[in-house]
Amino acid sequence: MAEMHIQAERDYMLGMKYQEIADKYSVTINTVKSWKRRYKWQRENAHKLKKSAHTKKDNKRVQRLPTIISEEEEELTEKQKLFCLFYVKNKNASMAVIKAGYQTSNAQRAAEIGYQLLQNPPVRQECNRLKELKRQSIMLDPDDIVEKYMQIAFADMTDVAEWGSEEIPDIDKAGNMQIDQNGNVKMVKRIYFNLKNHDYVDGGLISEIKMGSQGLSVKLENRQKALDWLSAYFNMNPMNQHKVRYDNEILALRQKEFERDNF
Repeated sequence: MAEMHIQAERDYMLGMKYQEIADKYSVTINTVKSWKRRYKWQRENAHKLKKSAHTKKDNKRVQRLPTIISEEEEELTEKQKLFCLFYVKNKNASMAVIKAGYQTSNAQRAAEIGYQLLQNPPVRQECNRLKELKRQSIMLDPDDIVEKYMQIAFADMTDVAEWGSEEIPDIDKAGNMQIDQNGNVKMVKRIYFNLKNHDYVDGGLISEIKMGSQGLSVKLENRQKALDWLSAYFNMNPMNQHKVRYDNEILALRQKEFERDNF
């Protein structure tokens, strides 16, 4: 590794980009950047390396590199490009990290990677570029709209929340745990309703979240409106690539409704 970073430094001083160096030595671009910080690579002295590459015969005719070589704009990796696309679509950095294919062990790690990516100037620049394209509706094609309505039409509450019942110790208003006549802790059944971690929820499926006297309440986007739009769209575009999936989802939805109403 020691020899590798020394060789990589020479390449850097000769003008190679981070990504080119990473590819050459089969390391990540972040490894190359860490070498630059740790070993304080400076391109101001690059002319010395250029000079050493010439023969003695040409010593008097050496053409030096510029004293200061400006940093060229870094090219994004494929994962970084995917991250930008998903982030601009959903405004959720953690979800964008996961969808882009980064290896994460938990939601906290995904959030950390997302934060680091958004601190990267080229990544921020790409996100801003995509936001502007989206603002101008250049990215908004029919398939984008179909996909969004599909998500809304066939989402259900299990996509955003979890609920059930559990037994917990019976505690009075003073905070005292209740004990039965046999000396055992009294248990009571509690119904719970919790939102899933926001890192794994598409916020575009939710139209309203509020806390009232009865507890937390969540409202999804209008399913029927989405179904009506999709029905009209597919009547006019029966060969659309999403049509088969739509038909299957409709069949599954009607089956659920039948089971709910008859059992």
